[in-house]
Amino acid sequence: MKHFRAVSAELDIWRDEGLQARFWLRDDDATEPSDRLDRLIDLVRRFDVPLLLAVIPALATAALADRLSDELLVTSCTHGYAHRNHMPEGQKAVELAGRDVEAELAELTSGRRRLLGLFPGSLSGILVPPWNRIAPELAARVHECGFTALSTWSWQRTGTTLPELNTQIDVMNWTGGRTGHGPEAIADELLRRLRQARGRGGAPLGILSHHLVHDESAWSTLEALISYLRLERGLSFHEADELVRSSRPASLTQD
Repeated sequence: MKHFRAVSAELDIWRDEGLQARFWLRDDDATEPSDRLDRLIDLVRRFDVPLLLAVIPALATAALADRLSDELLVTSCTHGYAHRNHMPEGQKAVELAGRDVEAELAELTSGRRRLLGLFPGSLSGILVPPWNRIAPELAARVHECGFTALSTWSWQRTGTTLPELNTQIDVMNWTGGRTGHGPEAIADELLRRLRQARGRGGAPLGILSHHLVHDESAWSTLEALISYLRLERGLSFHEADELVRSSRPASLTQD
């Protein structure tokens, strides 16, 4: 694939330095079955890619649990509570901030309990804050709710004592019209993130998708990206919880 030539050269450097690039896939905002979710599941099946599906507890349906019950590649996790913005107008959207910490903890505990009922024995311990944002004082205490890791964006730290497994490559272009990135743009971003990950000793890289809002460009780019990594480069995608269990300290800083 011509767009990924520079990426291939970077991956050759990883190989020469004795590093193995590790990838994982997260999709956000699931609540119920849909044709779009079916399309995403078909994609991960075709390429044998584990998927961490961030489910909104207050909105999740029993029908979603039924749909996912036999999908061995899909693991659900907690996506905040109701995906409701609690910040004043004009500020960036955040659900997990701006309120009493005890109330927020109670809400997260309730949401996690509800998902444990829907996905008994299979719910991931990873918490995905809506909009990838969480107040440090809350992040420092989410382990009290039973969570085992946090997943947000880029290389940022949240203030938690738990492991952090973040996403770095989003197939959506949120600032450029809420459309999918094209293959050239995603190749450039992959190259940039691979260089950053190599500088962090081979840190895993998370790919982020949002099946509910994908246009055809987003679907095409996601497929091209996964196809390149899996088929052309022969790289594996890992389960998120597996990466958490095998995590080692890494240098996380802002972009």
